[in-house]
Amino acid sequence: MSPSVSKMPCPPVSGAAVPAVSPGVSPVIFFRSALLSLTTAALLLAPAARAQEKVTYQDHLLPVIESHCGKCHNPDKKKGDLDMTSYGALISGGASGKIVVSGDPDGSKLHKVINHLDEPNMPPNKPKLPDKELAVFKKWIAGGLLESSGSKAIAANKPTMDLALSAASIGRPSGPPPMPGDLLLEPPVLTARPSAITGLAGSPWSPLLAVAGQKQVLLYQSETLELLGVLPFPEGQPCDLKFSPSGKLLVAGGGHAGKSGRVLVWNVTTGDRVMTIGDEYDSVLASDISADQTRLALGGPGRLVKIYSTKTGELEHKIKKHTDWVTALAFSPDGKLLASGDRNGGLFVWEAASGEELHNTAGHKSAVTAIAWRGDSKVFATVSEDGALKIWETQEGRQAGTWIAHAGGALAVDYAHDGRLVTCGRDNQVIAWDGTGKKLRSFDFTNELPVRVAFNHDGTRVFAADWTGRLTVWSAESIKVLDEISANPPTLAAQLVAAEQRVAELQKVVAKPVAVNSPADLARAKAEKDKARAEMDKATAELKQLQASVVAKEAEVEKLKANLAKNTTDELQAKVTAQREVRNKLRLQVTNATEVLAIKTRRANELERAVPVKAIDPAAELAAARATVARLKAAQFYSGVYRVRESIAVKKREQEKLSASDEKKDKKAAEKLAKDIASEQKHLEKLTAEYEKIKSSTAPPVRQSKL
Repeated sequence: MSPSVSKMPCPPVSGAAVPAVSPGVSPVIFFRSALLSLTTAALLLAPAARAQEKVTYQDHLLPVIESHCGKCHNPDKKKGDLDMTSYGALISGGASGKIVVSGDPDGSKLHKVINHLDEPNMPPNKPKLPDKELAVFKKWIAGGLLESSGSKAIAANKPTMDLALSAASIGRPSGPPPMPGDLLLEPPVLTARPSAITGLAGSPWSPLLAVAGQKQVLLYQSETLELLGVLPFPEGQPCDLKFSPSGKLLVAGGGHAGKSGRVLVWNVTTGDRVMTIGDEYDSVLASDISADQTRLALGGPGRLVKIYSTKTGELEHKIKKHTDWVTALAFSPDGKLLASGDRNGGLFVWEAASGEELHNTAGHKSAVTAIAWRGDSKVFATVSEDGALKIWETQEGRQAGTWIAHAGGALAVDYAHDGRLVTCGRDNQVIAWDGTGKKLRSFDFTNELPVRVAFNHDGTRVFAADWTGRLTVWSAESIKVLDEISANPPTLAAQLVAAEQRVAELQKVVAKPVAVNSPADLARAKAEKDKARAEMDKATAELKQLQASVVAKEAEVEKLKANLAKNTTDELQAKVTAQREVRNKLRLQVTNATEVLAIKTRRANELERAVPVKAIDPAAELAAARATVARLKAAQFYSGVYRVRESIAVKKREQEKLSASDEKKDKKAAEKLAKDIASEQKHLEKLTAEYEKIKSSTAPPVRQSKL
């Protein structure tokens, strides 16, 4: 049926009235009229009877759409980039993605907006559609999105596996901690410069760190700082990262701001995406998964807290209590409670199973920026733009402690297993605390605005991500920077070039007939290292001095602005303008000094790693460098395996869609795709076998957790 927009009302689906006999009307005419009415009624009732078995787009839904929706959602207008007047266009969705989920009315945007369960309510500025017509939409979605009576239902988009854990499996897993196996190492996105790191999480049991990049999540070994895997996030920008309490799953909420939002769940050992939850109109800002992995919660600009079942993918609870964007949420480690905070300072504790409010713990004066639970689930910590860090006990929902952590605003908080906390804030500080608020240490930090912090699995290291995309590493017992990690790693090709250059350099060293790493060599190397460290310390001091000057100048400008507001004069206006120019120059100097420090820090760290404290065996170094080259070549090969695997997955989804169509051309296309899939599957099996051979010769030793 070609797309059309009709202004005629929907035809009735109940019986037609039999006309009464009017004076002067021939009985024959009356009989014919009555017969016509009854015949019409029978014809109209037939689809209704069949609707009890099948509700289809062509027979039942399209008339309702033409009456109520077609004026705005047609091929010519396509409000929201959505055309509802053709089956294919409706299934494809609009600007915010798909609006119907086969077999799941409650999870379908279309069902939610026409029932006024979600915004924007449809039709706009009008009451809901009649219940009978709402029922047509619901039955059509629940019945599998049939196009016509001869169509096949589209397979329901439900989770492919049950993630629920037994009670005995909750918490620390038995055996070796979960670590990545064969994962993609080729970054799908490489930009000229990194953006702010909006998500950071340390695994609770494994030496594993997750970092949110641009349209990807990076997994680093938190001790060696080696890149272990890249998890593509094509749905947009990941905004919030959480490991499940078992450490087996990684949850990422994000999307396209103002357009769409999703929560993705990966198995960290295989890199497989095991679940996609949510169909939001805006990016997901906060998300988490319960300890038993049966529930997943999300929140964002919609001001709602939504709790989904991971078994069915269905929405269990939609909580309408927050008065502003939901900016933070986290399940308790035992999975019984869920805490959520918003941009207005609102903070609530919910029973995870029922969605019922347990506590309304008002206390913050500004946006709640992060929530972290202590391991025993008895207390949780919150930080806010008001600068405060507050500790809440869950029995009564009262404050157990509060202190100003960061003047100007606190942005992130994380708990270690032993109850220590680490925070960061707008004062450009990263600070470790004990559970009572005693300051343990303030880490050296000279980069731009730390926005996320995390402990590693055993609390021996602290990581902070900043606004410019840098990730800084410290020992938890020292204030000195250990290293930096890239949130924008180079391509495998670039890494391979550098590794091969290193091999070439070491080959020359090994070929030398004279001894290397003599005491004189070591002394010169140590002097070079000390010089680089001294230059880094000098650059750090200069940057801190400039930053202090900017703070002082900011205060001076604000004071002048206050005076100007009271007494506007040309002289005061000129002073404000002049001081602003000075301040802006200082800001530029800070930016340049930050770049200089970054270069000197990288140089010092490179020398720290390269310069041995004792004589080394060049042959052993060469063997290690060759192993790195082999590992990178294996990773390049695996990228090909990954691409074929993804290609098969895409074609299978397309084949499923075509198979559900009644069109002959679609059926033929589905058959052709089936052959292509079979051919690619054979190719994949061959590639996988080749990769296994390559991998067996380059497998690195297994590293175990310290816990």
